[in-house]
Amino acid sequence: MSDENVISEPVETEIPESQEAPESPAKEMSAEEWAEFDLKVNGKEIKEKINLKDRERIAKALQFEKAAQQAFQERAMTAKQLQEIQEDVQEFLEQFTSDPLSVIMSNEFNISKEQKRALAEAILRQDLEESQKTPEQLEYEETKRKYEELLAEKAALEEARRSEEQAFLEQQAAIELENEIASAIEAGSLPKSKYMTKKLADLAYIAYVNGVDLSMQDLIPFVKEQYKKDMAEMLQVLHDDEVEELVSKERIRNIRNKQIQSVKPKDGVPKNPLKTQDTGASSKPKDEENKKVRAKDFFNSLRG
Repeated sequence: MSDENVISEPVETEIPESQEAPESPAKEMSAEEWAEFDLKVNGKEIKEKINLKDRERIAKALQFEKAAQQAFQERAMTAKQLQEIQEDVQEFLEQFTSDPLSVIMSNEFNISKEQKRALAEAILRQDLEESQKTPEQLEYEETKRKYEELLAEKAALEEARRSEEQAFLEQQAAIELENEIASAIEAGSLPKSKYMTKKLADLAYIAYVNGVDLSMQDLIPFVKEQYKKDMAEMLQVLHDDEVEELVSKERIRNIRNKQIQSVKPKDGVPKNPLKTQDTGASSKPKDEENKKVRAKDFFNSLRG
């Protein structure tokens, strides 16, 4: 296929500064500048809200539409060509079956006289050999041919049965493995996620390859250790605001309260004398007293 027929990805259309959309179109655009379209995708009806002033998105959609139309046209042409070839082959077979001599003698195939003579001699020789066979020989050869056909058919059926059985066993094994992983995750109080499922499956495969007989339950401690290590490495590189996005405020508040309760004495007297000094006025501004501890500090303190 030439370069002209290759479908290129949509090219971004540069928007002049005077027509650039604002940074927050969803907040600054008025309701009249948005339109909702009813679309049908893969047999399902969906609604799509479009910003009519989003020139870049509209340009990409139009470019993709044109590229898709070109691809469909090329595919339709290829399908038509294939159909024409199939029709030509079918016509040739019908002509060869009804009148093979006319096909052989046709100038379109450019068969030489020597080839035609050799073909005629082969046909005559085969007819002569067949005519010299006894009825018993002909019956034996026909029986042998049918027997070989039955053997081939039996072998094909056996192969199909083995393939179906193998596919069934693989499916059952996959289901059993999935159930084992789910049970192990639940028993180990681990997060039910694709990440955790993949971790368990990877460790199970490593154990299997190295000949180590371990159940999914046996792998839980290793998965937990790897999970904690991955989380610690991730938290080390994240900013405080990113950590707060990952951990809910309620969870951070609970961790903070738990730490406060751990240092609070049972008799109600604070261990830190600085917090019990009565100077007639608060020694620290109110907003500083209520200042929240950063999430990253909490997680670092939990890891010791």
